Amino acid sequence: MGRVSPVKLAGYLAALVVCAAAPALVAQVFYSEFFSDPVSEGWGLIQRYCEPELWVERGWYHQVLDLDACPPGPQGGHDSYRRSLERFDGTTQFFAEFRIQTDGHSSEIPYGAPIVLVLGNDAGIGYHLTVARDLVQFYRAADLPIWFIEIEPGLTHTYRIELSADRYAFYIDAYLIDGGVADGPFPAYSPRITWLGNSWQLPCHNAWDYIRYGVIPQDASGDYDSDGLATLDDFYFVHECLTNDRPGIKCGPGHNAGPGCRFTDFDADGDTDLLDFAAFQNGFGGVH
Repeated sequence: MGRVSPVKLAGYLAALVVCAAAPALVAQVFYSEFFSDPVSEGWGLIQRYCEPELWVERGWYHQVLDLDACPPGPQGGHDSYRRSLERFDGTTQFFAEFRIQTDGHSSEIPYGAPIVLVLGNDAGIGYHLTVARDLVQFYRAADLPIWFIEIEPGLTHTYRIELSADRYAFYIDAYLIDGGVADGPFPAYSPRITWLGNSWQLPCHNAWDYIRYGVIPQDASGDYDSDGLATLDDFYFVHECLTNDRPGIKCGPGHNAGPGCRFTDFDADGDTDLLDFAAFQNGFGGVH
């Protein structure tokens, strides 16, 4: 699971009011912040070959993939992971969000490289993203159009999919790219999430900042992990919505940080500022 960074908490913990211990409830959001390797954070390793160079550094998971260890190409380094979404089967307000950067070339996209993330199940429902340094491919089904979205190279970008009972929405960097009627229920019918880094003919360096998914937090609840409480686990994400200002996300006063920060916008004015932080303090430790 994710970890609260002591550095990120510095200067803010003193402002939090320590409340009586609330009853333990089950978190409804899984978050992998990559302060350790993916397997340690709960992912099942699917496949790894051609000796990829892998390491974790300051909350980023790095994959350097090339063909050096198993020439000749095509098909070089590969590193892939999966988790079951069975515990969310039947959830009617589900999201998946991840933030990454890659220098992989867009010519690799037809071959499932350099970065792929897929939500899928046994009923043929799927949301499939392939990401290169300057281009994203997004598709849902073989009989539907494939989206190609240009992105600015050399930056970190944030991708989010939201699913309700019969609707879906796809965002890049908090901008709505596509939305409409869903093809069917998800998560359902043995749902899972799969992600990977891959090299086909060209090398790439991928960096994963985080992967998060689960029940969409209730607006203005301060409860990111949807466990019914506002706690230090949620403060990690409140802090992100309040202070982060970097490629792929704009946060803090005057910035609409997008759907991922609706849970911190207590006054519904579109941003997360100190008024919202004060509201989070007032409800800290409480059940909602």
